[in-house]
Amino acid sequence: MHSHEILLWVGGLFSLLFVISTVLRFVKVPYILSFMLAGILGKELFPEQVLDWVALLGHSAVILLFFFIGLEYSFERLLGMKRIIKPGMVDLLLNFFPILFVSYALTKDLLFSLVVASALYPSSTSMVAKLLSDYKRLVFAEADLLIGILIFEDLVCVILLSMISVGIGGNGEVNAFVVLKSLLFLLLISLIFYLIRDLAYRATNYTDKISQEPIFPFMVVGLLLLLSGLGEWMGVSSALIAFLLGVVVPENSLTYRAIEEKLSDLKELSLGVFFFSFTYSSTITFEQNILLLLSLFVLSIITKAISTYIGARFYGLSKKASIRASLSFLPRGEFSLIFASLLPTTQPLVFLLVLISSVIGSISFVYAPKVAFFFKEKRKV
Repeated sequence: MHSHEILLWVGGLFSLLFVISTVLRFVKVPYILSFMLAGILGKELFPEQVLDWVALLGHSAVILLFFFIGLEYSFERLLGMKRIIKPGMVDLLLNFFPILFVSYALTKDLLFSLVVASALYPSSTSMVAKLLSDYKRLVFAEADLLIGILIFEDLVCVILLSMISVGIGGNGEVNAFVVLKSLLFLLLISLIFYLIRDLAYRATNYTDKISQEPIFPFMVVGLLLLLSGLGEWMGVSSALIAFLLGVVVPENSLTYRAIEEKLSDLKELSLGVFFFSFTYSSTITFEQNILLLLSLFVLSIITKAISTYIGARFYGLSKKASIRASLSFLPRGEFSLIFASLLPTTQPLVFLLVLISSVIGSISFVYAPKVAFFFKEKRKV
């Protein structure tokens, strides 16, 4: 194919992502869903080679996402998250294992059930954070709790993704030995990063000096992809390596600010391509196992609402704030799709569940304060 044809198709792809996202923004559809819907439409418009032409962006999306997640934390901050541990554990126990058991009972497929449970466990970080901002609810009592649980889920997802991605063998089965080796590598790599954090902090004295240079993004992206690729070669998840690289960047450094300023757009561009590619390459069909689909949807909504309510009460919130929190934490999103991308057979099911939960969850978020209004605390006389 001629170079001008490649430019036309890739230019058309990005234009489609922009147009669909712009149009659907007026009806409050999150960008993630817009990109996914664009992937369905793209099946009819673009040749299959278009995914090859943007493959580097799509493959880099998860690495960049986890790198930016890591930027939000430091080892000290992670060790200081004691108050959120109990709500986070309730969230994990009630949203991962029930879905795993129900899915396995209905399919008798352990790997399928493991990936689906991992996909439906976390709420959507981007959707919940955006809704909290759009509806001016960051000042509400439950905002800190929800953000804290999102952080806890991010950390658990790093571990799950690391183990599952390297544990799936070429025959599509889980290799227990590889999973155990991955877990040991995960602990070893985390310990190494923790021990060398002071050295990494001192290295920012050099990177701060060149942080405003035009060549700075080349160094960051090159180092990020190089070490992530090296990690995958050694059997360690690239997502874990990217996350830890983000963690060791000091939050108050010029390097940190330069990365956010110069690379955040690249991250968003890559994620758009990733979500487009997810639905474009998936065999999306509405001919699903209805019993499995309905069971997992109802269960995932109920367990997320219950676990968030219990976690909010443990956190010390009132009944009213706890109900408001439980109805505001239902959407699934980017992590669900990342987990589903590990196993193609899960993609149609997860796509539908993400789509439905995003719509229901967004509506539930909007009406959560009105519903919680009927549960006012009784005043003591």
